[in-house]
Amino acid sequence: MKVFVTLRCLVALALATSAVLAAEFRAGAAAVVITPPVGTPLAGSYALRPSNGVLDDLYAKAIVVEQDGVKAAFVALDLAYTTRPGVVAARRLIAEQCGIASERVMISATHTHSGPVQTRDNLMDDITGAKKPLAVEFTAKLPALIARAVADANAKLVPARASAAMGREESVSFNRRYWMKDGTVAWMPGKRNTDIVRPAGPIDPDVGICYFEGAEPLATYVNFAMHPTVVGGSKFSADYPGCIAKRLAEYKGTNSVTLFANGCCGNINQLNPNWAGQQGGLREAERIGTVLTAAAFRAWPKLQPLKTFAPRALSTIVALPRRKITDEEVAEARRLADNFGKKKLATPAMANAVRILDTLAHKDTPLEVEVQAIAFSDDFAIVSLPGEIFVELGLALKKASPFKHTFIAELANGSIGYIPNRAAYPEGKYEIVSARCAEGSGEMLVETVVKMLKELHTKN
Repeated sequence: MKVFVTLRCLVALALATSAVLAAEFRAGAAAVVITPPVGTPLAGSYALRPSNGVLDDLYAKAIVVEQDGVKAAFVALDLAYTTRPGVVAARRLIAEQCGIASERVMISATHTHSGPVQTRDNLMDDITGAKKPLAVEFTAKLPALIARAVADANAKLVPARASAAMGREESVSFNRRYWMKDGTVAWMPGKRNTDIVRPAGPIDPDVGICYFEGAEPLATYVNFAMHPTVVGGSKFSADYPGCIAKRLAEYKGTNSVTLFANGCCGNINQLNPNWAGQQGGLREAERIGTVLTAAAFRAWPKLQPLKTFAPRALSTIVALPRRKITDEEVAEARRLADNFGKKKLATPAMANAVRILDTLAHKDTPLEVEVQAIAFSDDFAIVSLPGEIFVELGLALKKASPFKHTFIAELANGSIGYIPNRAAYPEGKYEIVSARCAEGSGEMLVETVVKMLKELHTKN
């Protein structure tokens, strides 16, 4: 009888211990170098820009979280954009190697303009050199590198704690669209332009941090909205997000991974029209990265532990309306395209022509994009958006979210370029003429994501 009671107690203890272990939150992080060979063309412009060196390595960085046997993975790439085929291929490998379902894997790009091109099967491939052998080879190898980063993070899962806070920094980012004295909106009108009246829109000063620690620091997820167009030149660089990672590594140790996700920065960059100083180059990227890291440091004492649960994820495909084009627009676009590579054309004019010809080539194909939301606490969620999103849309999304902290990763799970808010379309200029989606598309995405967030927040 005593033996039976003892065995029953041992079984109960084992079951209780098993339940505690199953409910334990775990996290792991890893970084894999993805820097391609020198000579691979650079992304971020409407021109062929062969790289001629490396300022700092580019990475695929991954954070994997798990609770109750359920996992989710967040990946950030030091690249200008993600491609849908590349994301699909990487997710397939991740599912095979780690057992993490596709809808639980979020893959975003930091949007560094000092990263390599990837083939996208559109007119931009011809303009930027994305069909050249080095670019084709890099594009083909990238999914396996992404999967390796997730597999390495998955192999490092340890009991962990997660906490979040929101910092604020208003001095380094600027809306790059301005109302002018003549009543029009200008795009990057230049320093000390006396015709500037005021910015045509806001910025998003939030510096979000989600910190993961076990016995040692594991990772920090940093979220901020601003174009990484600081470094410039012809060498590979992670731009200011890479500088943030270096500063945090000095504080938390080189084994701690910093993953940077860009927020809604379609109309936000670092150019201050009221400052005559140098606003480009590696030193300026270091300054901006240090300022943003300081904002994270100021928020560090405000980190609040997250009460975690098994990661919840929702993902859906949204069909966006394409912009209408006329026969006259097509004729003009073809005329301009005949001069691509032959003479220098203004960026907005090239962008407009590329958009029109790309729309014509895909007129019978729906403009389908993925939006995704992942939460592992009722106080914290990360959402993905598929392009360069205007800041107004990001601010509206965060305001409507039921989560205390909502991070936005743009250029995620594929990209269709610029996605302005509805009010910006009549204003015109570069981002508008290059946008492939029709007015109201951005609002459609926000509405879809907010519904997903509310479902995740109330889900039992």
